[in-house]
Amino acid sequence: MNTPGLENAFWCSRSMLGHVSSAVVSSRDQIGFAFGNVVGMYLAQNYEIPDIGKKLGDIKKDIEAKKKSPNDKS
Repeated sequence: MNTPGLENAFWCSRSMLGHVSSAVVSSRDQIGFAFGNVVGMYLAQNYEIPDIGKKLGDIKKDIEAKKKSPNDKS
């Protein structure tokens, strides 16, 4: 049975399957992202979480201070 256009229907269905599976993965990623945000907000409100940006800024300032004083022999 050689039905014209049947092979195109096969590729079309595979293409649709790809779109559907990417939509499922996308929605799963969105759910994970939303869950992560909710957990992060809860932790930030109820626990003392250190400010990583401030800590990194302090470390950067310390490194720059050590580089600027080459005459210091400590």
